[in-house]
Amino acid sequence: MEMKLRKLWPLIGALCVTAFSSAFAHSNYSSSGNGSSSTYGSGMDSSSSMQSGQGTYQRGTFREITPAAGPRVAHGADVFITANFIWWKAQQDGLRYASSGVNTTTTAADPFASASTGKNKFVGSDWDPGFKVGLGLNLSHDGWDLFAQYTWLHSSDSNSISSNDAVVSNFAANSGQINGNPTLMFGTRATGKWDLHFNVIDVELGRNFYLSQFLTMRPFIGFKGTWQDQDTRFNYESTGFNIDGVPTPATGPYRIHNHVDTWGIGVRGGLNLAYYMAKSWSIYGNLAWTSMWADYDDLKRTDTLDDATTGNSSRRINISNDSYYTIKYVAETEIGLRWEIWFYDDNYHFAIQAGWEQQVW
Repeated sequence: MEMKLRKLWPLIGALCVTAFSSAFAHSNYSSSGNGSSSTYGSGMDSSSSMQSGQGTYQRGTFREITPAAGPRVAHGADVFITANFIWWKAQQDGLRYASSGVNTTTTAADPFASASTGKNKFVGSDWDPGFKVGLGLNLSHDGWDLFAQYTWLHSSDSNSISSNDAVVSNFAANSGQINGNPTLMFGTRATGKWDLHFNVIDVELGRNFYLSQFLTMRPFIGFKGTWQDQDTRFNYESTGFNIDGVPTPATGPYRIHNHVDTWGIGVRGGLNLAYYMAKSWSIYGNLAWTSMWADYDDLKRTDTLDDATTGNSSRRINISNDSYYTIKYVAETEIGLRWEIWFYDDNYHFAIQAGWEQQVW
């Protein structure tokens, strides 16, 4: 009999541990600090959970840890529309097309002749207007929302440079068609023009919620798509050209045309922050990052030398590629001030904001 009781001790101990664990779990989930009984979620059956021995917590029951920050209006459709006026300066590397202040008249008799003060000339430094329009829907599930936005910008810039000394071309092919450029040294005038057609669509799934009483955050994930056209045209004028060190008697102009069509799509993620200084006033900040699969389609580079005296024309460079694929990264940052209000018995919400935005492609 003693041997049989010894064999039963482990089983009795296991039963005691199980009963103690069940009682401890039940006390943690179903008892509140003031001694009153409460459940972890309002929509669950307490008796069934007690019988299962797993406490009163059930996945999917309502408990707002991060309450939704909206904007979510009362007695209305949770649809929202956005419209933004943008005033952007589009700039790109490789758009320096000429320089003055270069002395090309130095001779053996006068090797120390000095050039006059010159400067570099770029295109792509003007501010241009554009717009953004968006349409969103606040979902009924857990405060999530869907948002789509279209961005349009047409940037165009042109200028020129003249000098009594030689003007040297230094246009860098930025689209990958050619690694080098002919060195042109001449003495009168150069003009440049850059056109950019910029179109972007962003689609987001996000949730705006309170991190604290005065701080909200909206993380989101989605896609970014773009299609863009670029045209760069440079004209160089002179009575005689020096192309790669070879004197070329031609009146010109020497014309360079660079054309690129681009489209791309990629995964985009980020977050929107807002710090409320008062009920209607807040400082907002937006961050986003995209990894984009881009296709540089229809790449063309043509260089043409004309001679008005003889009527001759020579195509110096003629390159045309169908596609060039690569991965590009897009960074977006924005900070600004926002004012918002609820009105007409909280059926409508209106917000207006102004900020500084930067995008790096």
